[in-house]
Amino acid sequence: MAMRWIAILHGRTELSLGATTGIHTAEDAIKLLLAGTDAVHMASALLEHGPGHVRTVRLGLEEWMDEHSFESVEEFRGRVSQIAIPDPSEFERANYINILDSYSFAPGVRA
Repeated sequence: MAMRWIAILHGRTELSLGATTGIHTAEDAIKLLLAGTDAVHMASALLEHGPGHVRTVRLGLEEWMDEHSFESVEEFRGRVSQIAIPDPSEFERANYINILDSYSFAPGVRA
């Protein structure tokens, strides 16, 4: 949910956007940065793994950036936000399908 709203709001407001839930790995941080977040908060991951986990995530982020030839986070922040996509309606359709796929019916109820 946070990623979806960050991707929608990126570039449409001058406010700083921060993701505050579900960030445990470099991959999680990368996805949210691509959506357009300015900051990721990793409280749960740090409580679980300790402060050294920041280094692990940072190294994973740097490795991914090297693999994709990015020298700074600014070069890829918001690349998959709604405003960056040529046809924003495709963004909405993809999110709608993801929501439908994640929906679970009550026991005994079939689609």
